[in-house]
Amino acid sequence: MEDASEDGHCVEPLAKGRRADFLKAVPHGSAALIQMAEYTGDLIGLCDAGGRLAYLNPAGRRLIGVEAADIFPMRLTDYVVPEQRHLVEEVVVPTARRDGVWEGEMQLVNLKTDDIIDVQRSTFATRDERGEITGFVSVMRDITHDKVQKGRLRRQIETFEALIANNPLEICLVDADFRLRVVSRGAQTVFENIQPLLGRDFADVLRALWPEPFASEAIARFRQTLDTGMAYDAAATPKQRADIEAREAYGWRIERVTLPDECYGIVCYFHELIDREHGTRALGRREAELRDLNIDLERRVRARTAALNQANARLTAEIERREAVQAAQLQSQKLEAVGQLVSGIAHDFNNILGAVIGGLTIIQNRNDDPRIEQIATMGQRAAERGAALVRQLLAFARQEDVVAQRVDLAGAISEISDLVRHGMRGNVALAIDCDDDLWPVLADPTQLQSALLNLANNASDAMNGGGHLHIAVSNCAPTSPDHPPELDGQDAIRIVVADNGPGMDSDTLQRITEPFFTTKARGKGTGLGLAMVQRFVEQSGGALRIESRPGHGTTFSIFLPRAVDPGASDPAPRSDEPGFNATGRAFETVLLVDDDAELCAMIAEGLSDDGFDVIVAPDAQAALLMLRTRAIDALVTDVHMPDMTGNDLVAQVRASGSDIPCLFMTGIANEAALDGETVVQKPFNPAVLHYALRRILIARDQRASDAERLDRLTLRLKSDCTRSLLDHWRAIRAGQVIPLFETFTINACSEPHRIVVAQIDLGKVPIHFTFTLVGDTLRNAVPHSIAATEMPVSGNDSLAAREAAYRRCALTGKPSHEYARINLGDGYRETFERLLLPFSSDGIVVDHIVGAVVIEREAVGER
Repeated sequence: MEDASEDGHCVEPLAKGRRADFLKAVPHGSAALIQMAEYTGDLIGLCDAGGRLAYLNPAGRRLIGVEAADIFPMRLTDYVVPEQRHLVEEVVVPTARRDGVWEGEMQLVNLKTDDIIDVQRSTFATRDERGEITGFVSVMRDITHDKVQKGRLRRQIETFEALIANNPLEICLVDADFRLRVVSRGAQTVFENIQPLLGRDFADVLRALWPEPFASEAIARFRQTLDTGMAYDAAATPKQRADIEAREAYGWRIERVTLPDECYGIVCYFHELIDREHGTRALGRREAELRDLNIDLERRVRARTAALNQANARLTAEIERREAVQAAQLQSQKLEAVGQLVSGIAHDFNNILGAVIGGLTIIQNRNDDPRIEQIATMGQRAAERGAALVRQLLAFARQEDVVAQRVDLAGAISEISDLVRHGMRGNVALAIDCDDDLWPVLADPTQLQSALLNLANNASDAMNGGGHLHIAVSNCAPTSPDHPPELDGQDAIRIVVADNGPGMDSDTLQRITEPFFTTKARGKGTGLGLAMVQRFVEQSGGALRIESRPGHGTTFSIFLPRAVDPGASDPAPRSDEPGFNATGRAFETVLLVDDDAELCAMIAEGLSDDGFDVIVAPDAQAALLMLRTRAIDALVTDVHMPDMTGNDLVAQVRASGSDIPCLFMTGIANEAALDGETVVQKPFNPAVLHYALRRILIARDQRASDAERLDRLTLRLKSDCTRSLLDHWRAIRAGQVIPLFETFTINACSEPHRIVVAQIDLGKVPIHFTFTLVGDTLRNAVPHSIAATEMPVSGNDSLAAREAAYRRCALTGKPSHEYARINLGDGYRETFERLLLPFSSDGIVVDHIVGAVVIEREAVGER
């Protein structure tokens, strides 16, 4: 049965038999006392003489994270942190038995969250009428927050005092109790004869330094400033020191300051003036320095105080961030499920489309009937469109990067205008406006068209069978008021898709681009269309703006960056390139490896039509056997095959010492394992495979002549430093023209202290170099960042020569070497040698240069 307090509140009953014990143990036990324990914010617990917990109030249960029913098997030590439990038996209980009470700090552990809680604990021994101990009452108050605040205040005070203590000027700090708190490094010589010093009454310090009446006058001035806050300046007058046989003159200024603990203190700035005329001139400069120091000190104190005030704001922001992360994880799980579904069919479906495209291409090449050629072309375009849709869905589900290209927007919109019109539902009027002289845009053309179709179809659905849809395209310069900050000052192109439909409310507008969110009826939409548009815009480096109000329609604005690079496609094959006859047909033997027999047959037919001698292997094991028994000029392999993948096949071939050119075919975009390799994306047009194969064969022939040039360069090098760097560069090329920067090891050079590393930004005009590493020997000679200019390479300007050498290496992708011996005319001769080597993050574009620079001076006549 529950007990009622005097105000009618119910008090939670104790376990059977324990309430009576509690009332007997506590003098004058009453319902009011129990009610006080029940409603207090401090932990109140009762245990018997053996340490078994008999009662724990609600605040205590919340503090240690237990339910009411869980407390009775517990002992006095169960909720104390393990490392302090022995203190309960060894210190707390014995002291309470002897003195009646133990008080001190202790740490508890919340048994539910494992949080550590600092408490101020008081444990009382309770006795019966005979004086026998019947148990213990513990009262504990949570002081965790107070300790954190005290710790922060202590660190602020330590920082404040350290700023004064490490100062080279003569400064001392006196606290509110008129005790000397801190003496700066510059003032140590003044107080060196007074020990002990810190913590001493400042009046005693002044009397130890100066005789009367000057000491008393100074004490009065200090106390007046401490009490009133009025600053005081004292002129420098020579005085006889009390502690040493010397006359010294000090000018000093005292100011009251607020310390981090919000108490007042006095800062005294002083300086010795032996030459009074010199001191007068220096006084103005010194006072300005001291005022700046005081301002800086106060600024630091304010900054530290502001940091404390911002703690709660940061905590709130962290909670919001975690909630956002949890929401993002939920969306990621949804996308992962889509990715698994799409990945399961993408590989096989791409192989099917590849066989279709290859077959239609062969029909085109072998047929003279224009009608059949037209039908084959239409089928080929349809298959390529299906392949593009598979790539798009796979890229969205896996959050892969798009492949940005130069796109003519006017042409792209013209191509899809018929599709947009055919997709309009009901009586929807379409208007398309494109400005003249539109800039080219940098984007994935397939995803761009898909995004526009998605927006148009959504607008048509929203207008419910009637309305106006307007698509407008215009240039957007950085000075335009509509230019989005995400494009960071770049030229942009704005694509507007606007309708006069019902519009959206703010809640719908906020969620409209979330994956799987849709306002359409069940079964009418996937909720992925606008999410794919958002993903495409973000990956293209652009910005998306959505404006809508109920009854006022909806406007989507896509901003995409202007394509600055000319973006010309790869040149067509030339008849004079190695490996091709006068008609552009090759004569090399190619080993083709793919486990899909139909696709493999189509690819082999296409390569045969181009003049290649094709040998087909159904798997990697068969390919290894053929490589050992046949003369093969190039290896073309699928990536994903049973038993042994294409990656493993090529790894075994290269491990055997073969330098045969290798080309990979895959249906999965952006595979990390293929970084730096030549890859053809399935499904592909046979001409794409033909051209890629031609390029790796030409590169093979170029590498042979390249090796001869590097051998000659090795012979020209003069120092061990440059030779070891070039040897390392050649070793890590792994068949590539430009080695990967991540494979560079500085310790491979015999003299790392002569190494420089520059990061290159070819996208800036002029080219920008940033030195990320400068060896110890060169640290004082090379600036951290230089911007290349169009300076002439010739001349004696070392900066121009350096930039020209770096530009040459970056633009050609080839090593750059200079060597000179200069007679300085003072009996010494200087030897200079520099080797610059190109590196890349993708094996194609130079974005790093590693150099070895050797500068040595020797007397004329020395060798």
